[in-house]
Amino acid sequence: MRTRVSFQLIGSFLQIFGYLLIAPVFVGLYYDESLFMLSGFIFSAVMCVTTGAVLERIGLRKSPSVKEAMFSTVLGWFLALCFGAIPFLVFDVSIIDALFEATAGLTTTGISMFSEPQNLSRSMLFWRSFMQWLGGLGILTFFIAVIRESGGVARRLYSAEAHKTDSGSIRPSLEKSIIDLWRVYGFLTVVFVAIYIGLGMPVFDSVLHAFSGISTGGFSIQGSSLAAYGSMIQMVTILLMFTGGINFVLLYRFMRSDLRPMIRNSEFRLYMLIFTLIGAMTALELVISGTGFQRSLIDGFFQSAAVISSTGYSTMGIMSLSILLQVVFIGLMFVGGSLGSTAGGWKIFRLKTMIELLKTQLRAFSLPESAINEVKIDGELLENSAVRTISVLFFTWVSVVFVSTLVVILVEDVGLMAALSGTVSAAGNMGPVYMQQSMMALEPATKILWIMVMLAGRLEMLPVLAIFNTELFKDS
Repeated sequence: MRTRVSFQLIGSFLQIFGYLLIAPVFVGLYYDESLFMLSGFIFSAVMCVTTGAVLERIGLRKSPSVKEAMFSTVLGWFLALCFGAIPFLVFDVSIIDALFEATAGLTTTGISMFSEPQNLSRSMLFWRSFMQWLGGLGILTFFIAVIRESGGVARRLYSAEAHKTDSGSIRPSLEKSIIDLWRVYGFLTVVFVAIYIGLGMPVFDSVLHAFSGISTGGFSIQGSSLAAYGSMIQMVTILLMFTGGINFVLLYRFMRSDLRPMIRNSEFRLYMLIFTLIGAMTALELVISGTGFQRSLIDGFFQSAAVISSTGYSTMGIMSLSILLQVVFIGLMFVGGSLGSTAGGWKIFRLKTMIELLKTQLRAFSLPESAINEVKIDGELLENSAVRTISVLFFTWVSVVFVSTLVVILVEDVGLMAALSGTVSAAGNMGPVYMQQSMMALEPATKILWIMVMLAGRLEMLPVLAIFNTELFKDS
């Protein structure tokens, strides 16, 4: 592997990320924060830009191979997490806690070290939500902008977040497709900011919740999350979270008045079905428990949208629900939202594929051997290589979750549900954890493990695992 090629890519990316680190400084200056409170952002931005410039200077501007692209992706993300964590050190937290918070932000996981975020500075609150907004559509898109001259390999690098392209491109040009997706992303953010403000939410709160909502990140500026706001705001947030979990290619076409792709898309229909069923189940249980009908509907569908979209907002404690629903929510956290969305998880398209694969195996018993019996999605045959990849991803996800859950049980004094929910939440970039204790009280080993799992989940597992292949580091 030509490390200098990777250095050039990573260096260019870090310079862009370093300039973005300046944004919270302007927020802090607007709210008259002290230089000490802003020093972390300034120091991190300078270090990030400097490191990027050095790497770019010693780097080699050549078209990267797939191996070099995957290595650049993983290392670039990790360095971004490290630089993004530096500002948190101002609040007298450990290095591991700072890195955990930054990872939860950039991977849009939403598991926070801060149980009372309202006590943080405005600049830090902005940075937490801004990180999720950047990570929502993928920091990887910045790589594409930097290496647009690399030709076909750009699509290979882009596929490290395979869920962004599996649904097809908006335009033949990958770069133009990314620009269009960001336009949709930005437009929806502005729309929901305006709606929140119109409903009486403060401007600062509106911007930050729109950031973490459309990115399905889930960081709130209130310790009680969206329960701190009124019912109308919560209902709008249901729509915001649900939208974030939809394939952005479908949203792009929907906004261009082309409704047919969304109506005909089997993944979207399954996404809608799961959201409706789980919302109704939750609302029914709340009604039976004595909660008012309107409140039950809002809480039920809010929690359904929060989990299936991997946002992680809440209006109530999930642990107050029955064990059955808690288990169902863990299953939802594993699956997640749609391909091409900002949601985490294994993705509904892949669930749909495995269901269709099961159907083909069952049909095989009644069909002649010469009959064509392949997996078909929306009327199109799915290539066997794609089915194999999805099967490998499923095995990888299950293995990572299983092993990590065992490690947490060994390290922490918690039960199976707590360990499993935390691990699935980290892998699926979700947020809900069935634990009574504060995240800061966790053992360092658990935090480090979940940091790695969050990063692996965000990058679709395989690129992170691939870098442990020793063949990758041999010079070509």
